[in-house]
Amino acid sequence: SGFELRIIAEYSQDPTWVNVFKNKEDLHSVLCSMTFNIPIEDVKKPFPGKPDISYRFLQKTINFMLAYGGSKYKLADVAQIDIKQADNIIKMYFSKIPLVEKFLNMISSTAVKYGYIRTDPYFKRVRWFPKLDKNNFKSIGEVERAAKNTPPQGTNGSVTKLALCMLQDIIDMNNYDVKILLTIHDEILTECIESFAKEWKIILEKTMIQAAEVIIKTVPVAVEGVISDYWTK
Repeated sequence: SGFELRIIAEYSQDPTWVNVFKNKEDLHSVLCSMTFNIPIEDVKKPFPGKPDISYRFLQKTINFMLAYGGSKYKLADVAQIDIKQADNIIKMYFSKIPLVEKFLNMISSTAVKYGYIRTDPYFKRVRWFPKLDKNNFKSIGEVERAAKNTPPQGTNGSVTKLALCMLQDIIDMNNYDVKILLTIHDEILTECIESFAKEWKIILEKTMIQAAEVIIKTVPVAVEGVISDYWTK
């Protein structure tokens, strides 16, 4: 549940992000209230610049967009506002979560300096940027944007793979009649007989959390298991 955002909270140690997850609050709503200076009960009201979306929807877009290297130009396009207003929203946003901004800037500057970035301190997978040209502003910008999403997405991928290995070991050691079918980002889809579904759901959730806690030490991890007779979103 919101795993890449929890990864950012873990790495940045921004108190707002960390406390939201510890208190089981809704990150998008809390940050929306802070960014737009509105009561939290108003976050689902229409955004004036584009009434067909809510403040919270726009905030959710900002949370993911900036973590993946988006800019004020992208925000202006999404929210149908001018670039200056978009820039002011981003500045207000980062003024509330300065350690997240510091973390993202550190990632991008490290990638430009060394030509690569690592996913996380545990698996230490490397993403290289062989086409980086330090004399070309466009090339630098492309690397900065790509680097920002590498730790959240790369760590997510590593943890999911670890969970898969742990689950297969459990299946093999206990001779469970369970099949691992596929993964979708941070979702693991498995199949078992109906009479074992509730027990397996508990095992699956527990194992995924254990895999995440290899890396995530200070932020609680949540897994939302679903039992269904067909694949649901």
